[in-house]
Amino acid sequence: MRQISFFKSLFLPSFILATSAATVSAQQNLFNVPSGIITERGKLFFQQQFNMGKLTGTSNTSVAVGLGDGWEAGFNLLDLYMYDHSAAQHESLPTASVQGNPDLMANIQKGFQVTDFWKTGIGTQAGFNPARTQSNIQFQNFSWWINSFEIPGHEEFGKWYLGADYANHAYAGAGNRVGGMIGGEVPIVKDKLSFQFDALLGDNDLSVAVIGGVYTFANRWQLSLGAQVPIAGSGNTQGIVIEFTYPGMNLFKRHR
Repeated sequence: MRQISFFKSLFLPSFILATSAATVSAQQNLFNVPSGIITERGKLFFQQQFNMGKLTGTSNTSVAVGLGDGWEAGFNLLDLYMYDHSAAQHESLPTASVQGNPDLMANIQKGFQVTDFWKTGIGTQAGFNPARTQSNIQFQNFSWWINSFEIPGHEEFGKWYLGADYANHAYAGAGNRVGGMIGGEVPIVKDKLSFQFDALLGDNDLSVAVIGGVYTFANRWQLSLGAQVPIAGSGNTQGIVIEFTYPGMNLFKRHR
């Protein structure tokens, strides 16, 4: 795919600017892979992601509320098309673009502390695409099992992620239904800047890897920038990913 010049002109200057300023505290998602970290009870997790390529650009919004006892639940507005430079009949367009957008999803996740170095989480998001005609409306589902590993007392080695996912045809298009997930976060400047990567392995519309970094500001907002590359055999395109994340906003004021 001839998008190297596009990537260099958009992603590199932004990433250099962010990293020249200065491990991020918990982030519920990497770029595309869930981290299994659960929002604390009574707090709100918010993430706004923009995926931009040469042909299409999409917006993905995710919100979750901590319910306590390792549970969180929320909603997603996914694949909202910001621009589309492809012909409507272009065969390589993702399934969601011809079904309607945004995809309206509900999500729920449960996390477990297995040992002092191993956490695991299971979750799902499910919903439908608001297509123009009722016959084109389809049930969509993406479910996952994710594990995170770290060495206690050695934050410099970061966190590493390994898991599996399931996605139905309406959500992921043609290709595999069950795939693998990998990822990692390695601190560069403690509590400020981390190198980050993740990948959804397979040959469907979700099968991409993203490599980049995440910067945490003093007000706890996080900015993530990454270069998206397709997994071999998936037919996906290159692009960039930009994320704005707030990992734990208090929903209720505390009274004395």
